[in-house]
Amino acid sequence: MRKLIVLLGAMMLALLPASGALAQSSEGQVVVVHGVPDLTVDVYVNGALTLEDFEFGTVAGPLTLPAGSYDLEVYPADADPSSSDPALAGSTDLPGGAYATIAAYLQEGGAPTLGVFVENNSPTDAGNARITARHLADFGAVDILANDGAVWEGVTNGVGADTDVPADTYNIKITAAGDASTVAFDADLNLAEGTNTIAYAIGSVAGGSFQVVANVISGLHTAPEGIPTGSGGLSTDGNVLPVALTALALLSLVGGTALVARREHN
Repeated sequence: MRKLIVLLGAMMLALLPASGALAQSSEGQVVVVHGVPDLTVDVYVNGALTLEDFEFGTVAGPLTLPAGSYDLEVYPADADPSSSDPALAGSTDLPGGAYATIAAYLQEGGAPTLGVFVENNSPTDAGNARITARHLADFGAVDILANDGAVWEGVTNGVGADTDVPADTYNIKITAAGDASTVAFDADLNLAEGTNTIAYAIGSVAGGSFQVVANVISGLHTAPEGIPTGSGGLSTDGNVLPVALTALALLSLVGGTALVARREHN
């Protein structure tokens, strides 16, 4: 755990100059995906415990927050802040206007890392939905299929893509690249009109922790009056997890923006 917290510190504040065109807005939205098994932390924002025992497989957010300055402290889970120093502390400004996903995840081979993904929240055509897939698991290249037809092929770790499709229920499979018999995920997903369903493959196939969690951005079928909303914490069993202000805390700890372009791997 200490090693990853040090990694977080080294990457701190790298996101802040991003989203230049969007930074003129007075608010932003943040979603956090915890994709690192066996890592649990407590996060304090402005001196208040805002997320306790933040665990693998959790999606926190989305949370709309005013742009501004925040004090942040990260402790190992269940540490007493009155009798111990934080493992990481700092102050940061939240940039306005962006809908960002922050993901802590495993690279192929199992090393933990962090990625920042700016979501595609542009309007969809009437009758259409959008699906975004991100490969954030300790696994080789994958093919992603809808109703047994390949949508993306040879997707590597840390890469994502999105595409618009007619709103409907689709059978989604994740298989080893070029090997349809090696299925890591198989489930039906309802893609509703005017939404962007963002599915994250996290964990480790070999380690037995592989799963898919998701966030849904809604309100894309009409020109939004404000920032589009999302529903975080959708997992393969349909559980919905609570919104947490910790999304802001982890936002400030992320480095190396990894922007995902529409309809292609980057």
